[in-house]
Parts: sequence; structure tokens; C-alpha cells
Amino acid sequence: MREDTWKKRRSRVGLHGVGVVLGSLLLAGSAQAELPDYTLQLQARTNMLGNRSGAYNMAPGNLLAGSLQIPITSERKVAFRLAITPEERSSVWWGGDGQGKPLYQLPDLGTDVLSGDPSINTAGELAFSVTGTSDAAKSGIYLLNVSAPDEVRIIREPLGATSWSSVTINEAGQIGFRAMFGGLGRIHALVSPENGEFKATIVAKEQAVDGKSPYKFLYSPNLNDRGQIVGVADLTTSSSEYAQELRIWNADGSSQLVAASHGLEPASPIYQFAPVAPALNNKGQVAFLGRATPKDPTTGKNPVTLWLWDGTGLKVLAQEGQERIQTMEYFPPDLNDRGLAVFRAIDSDGLRAVWVSDGASMKRVVTEHDIVPSDLGEARVDQETPSNPVFAGSGQINERGDVSFAAGLAPPDNDQEEWGTAVYVALSSLAPDLPDAGTGEPDAGTGEPDAGPGEPDAGPGEPDAGPGSPDAGSGEPDAGPGEPDAGPGEPDAGPGSPDAGPVEPDAGTGAPDAGSQGPQVPAPDTGCGCQSTSPVALWPWLLLGLLVSRKNRSSARLKG
Repeated sequence: MREDTWKKRRSRVGLHGVGVVLGSLLLAGSAQAELPDYTLQLQARTNMLGNRSGAYNMAPGNLLAGSLQIPITSERKVAFRLAITPEERSSVWWGGDGQGKPLYQLPDLGTDVLSGDPSINTAGELAFSVTGTSDAAKSGIYLLNVSAPDEVRIIREPLGATSWSSVTINEAGQIGFRAMFGGLGRIHALVSPENGEFKATIVAKEQAVDGKSPYKFLYSPNLNDRGQIVGVADLTTSSSEYAQELRIWNADGSSQLVAASHGLEPASPIYQFAPVAPALNNKGQVAFLGRATPKDPTTGKNPVTLWLWDGTGLKVLAQEGQERIQTMEYFPPDLNDRGLAVFRAIDSDGLRAVWVSDGASMKRVVTEHDIVPSDLGEARVDQETPSNPVFAGSGQINERGDVSFAAGLAPPDNDQEEWGTAVYVALSSLAPDLPDAGTGEPDAGTGEPDAGPGEPDAGPGEPDAGPGSPDAGSGEPDAGPGEPDAGPGEPDAGPGSPDAGPVEPDAGTGAPDAGSQGPQVPAPDTGCGCQSTSPVALWPWLLLGLLVSRKNRSSARLKG
């Protein structure tokens, strides 16, 4: 059945990979909104040493993490972590427009060192966490600029922090993260540049850190461009159901409740928040995953749902059992200022895909078995083992709607030959947004942000926004897919938390080529950190986590 499905899809896409405009799915009762058309552009391709297909924009033997996030700026620059390298020290790749190379490699910091996914901004600043170093003073948040990558600053704020994760840098140069504090519990914190130094502000604490705190467990957060942090917390309130809040914290210590679980608020449609980071845009909108209540009568399960909070209420962006979505995958969504959310889900044919939705319409960016461009010619998004996921980690979206993602490749007619794992940018057809001049009209003159009526208030208590950056932390529980633990003994998002999705087999890379634009053709037409108040309810997450861990080890053995 799988092969038949692929043949149907390939016939529709065409051997040349030149697809018509991606179709869209309308959500019930909504008018179709403008969603981008996409053209895929290859940025890099990884591959194992000895694989005859080689690599692209890096040398073979540099391999991606099993699950990762690839941040993308408004200028279409991307960065990602190479978890395995010939030098046996992780490195960071940076580039764009089909060109790039490994930019910075960690020095020898010991055998237990771990680094997190990078976060980037348009100024070329790049930040990521490093933990488990043989010299504790070398652990912290690593900050560098792509113009001078060897000039690295190590930030160990706030005083008392022992490990860092979920690192996100915004356009103001502020860095938001979660940290283990004093070896007791976790905090959400923000460091802001000030007179050449960094001022640290703790915005939320677990009860183990501060007995007066209402928060029993803090999940991986996200940061916006106005220095606000969004995240989910388990409360100390005991309940037969999940007692969770999704909240936006401000640097002045105030916060705003976005949503609460049904265990706290009986009118809430949210049974449980997913243990992955939510996304927050610059209009105060929040996209997040969770399980809905009541249960689906046909499956007897609480359907996994992607919601959007627009500042006044919730609406469904995607849900299991609706619009050809069979299974929502537990990878963090991302959200831009246009209200476009990117997420991963399996369709009714059992094929994985990267999707975008604005709540009115939904579209695939790329789907398993699609024919896509590569440096080797036409390639197929596929794995040699049907049960292995074809995508690595979660997709990310920038302000114009461009989407970054990683996928396993094979020759169009032979899924038993590995061409490695490729990093793509799906180029959006939408024109870039111009900054608002204060009246709601695009500013063509000064580019100043809108300070006029109707704009979100950046003051205390108001929801802010920002790019919903990916988690780049290592060690601390990652609310993002498959992040390694950032520090010895740190739980990955709480007991029994799923790893945000199965670990993707990696693929590797060939001879560096940073001189020409990456291959691109129109995208094929595809048709359209866990803590709980209920120990029993942890078992589904625990089993999934164990399964992911087992796949991780199996994949590592195969690659070795």
C-alpha cells in the first residue's frame, strides 16, 4: 500500500519535480486566505564518510543531530548544528541562498560536552548553549557574530545558573532561555545587552527554587523581539486532570495568562499542553500544541491539536482527524507575524509532511516521497526503512513565509541508496512585509515600527510577540525535538516526556561548495519537557520517549 501511494504521488508530481502551485485545504466554515507558493532551494546536504553520493556545502562525515531546529532569518539565512564531525567536536553551519559552510567548531572541552541548536538574528548574532565541559567556566551560552566567528563570548548569567537550554536570541540582541538554577530547579530568564555587559532578569522560577512560586515545573520557553518569554508551566495545584498554564512573562516581572488546561479551567478546550515550546509572534499571537477535550468518540483519544491564541481567544489551526490530518507530530510549531504557523503532521495516507496554516486554510510545504531538487539532480524525500521518519526535527518560518526544514534523500527510483540528509529553504512567493509606519499602512520611508493605535502594547502585562524562535538549548529539557540533555542529570522536559518525535536518521555531506546558488525548482504539487500532576498519565509519554531513545541508539549503531 505504501508503494502504491508513492506511485500515485510521484505520478502527480512529475519526474522533473516541477510542480504546480501547492493545493490548499480549507478548514470548515472559513474562507480561503492567502498562503505562499513555495520553491525549494537546497542549502546543504550531509552524508557519512565513504558514501559515494558525497555531500554538499560541507565535507562528508559531518552529520546532523537526530532531531533539530533550523532557524531562518527574514533575509533567508539559516544555521544548524552538526552534532557529529570528523574532529569529534560539534560545529555550527551558517549560510543562505544555497551557499554556506561550517562556521564555528567547539574547541576540545572534554568528553561529556553537549551543545544545543543555534539561534540567529539578522544582525548575524548567533547563540547556543554549551554544557558538560571539563572546565565549568567554559559552560554557558556561547554568543558570536558570523562576521567574526572566532570572537566568542561565554555568558553564564544569571549568577547561580549551572546549565542552560532553549536558547533564543531576538532582533534586539536579547537572549531568552531556561536554566537549571542552584542545582535545585529551573528558571526562565532573559539577558539583555547593556553598556557592553549583559543584565540578567529571572522571569519565572520553579517552586524548588522559590517556595512562593506557583510553578512546579517549567517547560521550554520561547522569546519574542520585545523581550517577552512564553512557556507552559505545571502548577502546584493538585487535580485529577492536568493543572497547567500557558503564560507570557515580561521583563518587569509581570505576566499574562494565555490559556489554562481543563483541570484548572472547566471551560477550557485544552486537556493537556504538549511538552514542546510554544511560538510567539510580534502581534501577540501564540501557537501551541496540546490535546483537546472532550475525547474523539471514534478514537476514544484526546486529539492532538494546534491552536492559535490571537489575544482574545483560541482557534484551531490543525487537528487530528480533520482535513486529511491523521497524526499531529510532537515538534514545536513556529509562527510569523502574518499569522502563518508551520508544523509537522502525518496525512491520511500515512505520509509525513511539513504544513503551514493560518486557521482559514492549510497547505503542505513538502511531503514524504516528493521529488525535489538536489545537487545530485532529482531526488526523492525518503528513507531506506519505511518506518524511519523522512524529516529531521521541526520546520521554522520567517516573516515572509519562507520555511526551513531537513529531510532524508534517496534517488528517485531507489530508496535503498542513501543520499544523506538535506537542509532546504522553501522560498515563499509572498513579498516581504514592510514595517508599519503607525497608521496600519506599510511604511515605505523610515521603516519605523508602528506606535499608533491598534498596535500591541509593549508595556507590562500585554502579550507581546516575536519570532517564536526555536529551542537551541542543550542539556536542559528541550521543548524542541530531540535535543540532548544539556547537563548531567537534567531531565529532558520532565519525567516521561516524549522526545518531540522520533529521531531522524541522519545522512551526511559532500565536498564543500559555497560558490553557487543552490539548486531550486518549484516545489511539487502535494495537494494541498514533560512533567505531570498525574503519574499514571505519564506512561504514554514515557513509552514514546523509550521508543525514541531506542531508535536513537539503533540509528547510531547503523551509522557507526
